[in-house]
Amino acid sequence: MINSIQTVDMIVIGGGINGMAIAGQAACKGLKVVLIEQNDIASGTSSKSTQLIHGGLRYLQQCDFSLVRKALKERTVLMKMAPHLIKPMEFIIPDYKQTTPHWLTRLGLFVYDHLSGHNPLPKAHKLGLSTAPYHSFLRKDIQQGLVYSDAVTHDSRLVMEWALLAKQHQAVVLNYQSIIALTEEDTGWQVMLADRTYQATMLVNATGPWVTRFHQQYFPSLDIPKMNLVKGSHLVLKKELPDNKSYLLECADGRIIFLTPYEPGYSLLGTTELEYGGSLENITVEQTEIAYLLQSVNVYLQNPLQEKDIVARFAGVRPLVDDGLHNAHQLSRDYHLQLQQGTKGHLLLSVLGGKLTTHRRLAEEALILLQKNSASWPQHSDAFFVLPGGEPLDEAVFMQTYSFIPTPILARYLRSYGTLCLSWLKGTKTLDALGTYFGAGLYQAEVEYLLKEEWVKTVEDLLWRRTRLGLSLDEIDVEKLKETIKQHVHPQ
Repeated sequence: MINSIQTVDMIVIGGGINGMAIAGQAACKGLKVVLIEQNDIASGTSSKSTQLIHGGLRYLQQCDFSLVRKALKERTVLMKMAPHLIKPMEFIIPDYKQTTPHWLTRLGLFVYDHLSGHNPLPKAHKLGLSTAPYHSFLRKDIQQGLVYSDAVTHDSRLVMEWALLAKQHQAVVLNYQSIIALTEEDTGWQVMLADRTYQATMLVNATGPWVTRFHQQYFPSLDIPKMNLVKGSHLVLKKELPDNKSYLLECADGRIIFLTPYEPGYSLLGTTELEYGGSLENITVEQTEIAYLLQSVNVYLQNPLQEKDIVARFAGVRPLVDDGLHNAHQLSRDYHLQLQQGTKGHLLLSVLGGKLTTHRRLAEEALILLQKNSASWPQHSDAFFVLPGGEPLDEAVFMQTYSFIPTPILARYLRSYGTLCLSWLKGTKTLDALGTYFGAGLYQAEVEYLLKEEWVKTVEDLLWRRTRLGLSLDEIDVEKLKETIKQHVHPQ
């Protein structure tokens, strides 16, 4: 039964990185916002990336200098906004049988550093690879390479912190909500859910790979550019990388893949790029992709990786605007914002394409576009400088204050939550005060925080998107955690 129609300024459909950044920035500007996600927050492409905040070195090969420059500028901004989540990373390019000449790679790195402007990261330089710690990891005939700097993140936690920012500014964030109906009325767009209806004069379609399907279902009379869906698959390996550095590796077909640190003791290998026309609800990693990734990385390694080293795998689909000229890996990763009006004049914004690194800039431009075309826009504007959890924190004092907690757990708290972890740690004096232990460093206090504040509804939400503890929690502990979540979500 529908209670009543709740009027807001903006309805955002889609809880990935772009939709959540739009909702967060809009809420900061004083708009009344509701965001609706059909599954979990960041459950689609936004939790299945290569985890990079980067300019995109390979986009230089396509002469997409504007995208690289824009992304590099955003890299600097985002590192300041979320210093706990986005960390500098050095990437090694081994000099070994590449189809790209060594001199051209060096030139590309020079241009890359030049486009980044004034940034705190080290410039590209040569690196000897014949001594420790690389000599036992890479092939013995790989003697040298180049190293450059970029940044890495935990993608789904980045989305979550935009959600928390939106909530802090009174936005309503809903996950696991199916749209019953969507209509345009004289008073605005009306989105009917199972137990409530929201109305707004601005509607944002930020559904990622579903953008075309959503548009055609609810706005069949309005055109939308053709999208090309590209699948990228990743493998999580039980393998620690020497000196905690990442690798950019050129494949035999001219593509590049990344091998990067993931969690302590684990690394991430990816990605493939295949045109995709299958189900968006069941995206899997194919055996041919596993073979491709392993074969490509093993060209460089002294001890080849095998399938038994794979502990997890995931695949996501990225929507790219189809230019009709290029294949999957050559299509631009830049975004396109399409603003239209419904039959009654209300605004519909469709978010097309984009990449993790440029999400903040995308959201900013989306709001400027909407504001220019909106009849009413709140005068209030609330600036923000860091995402929740990114406030300054003296790590040495933190580690000393909570020294009764094992150091690996405290380190995970810092890199995953920043200052947010103080919401359950503040005032605790003993390990017992954290409550029931579920294994793998997970205590009841953290679980209760995630259930109360971060929209957790299932064990997968908690173990694979809010944290990555699904890599190390055993089946018995998972079942115990499932029961705890069930009791919270569906109390008797």
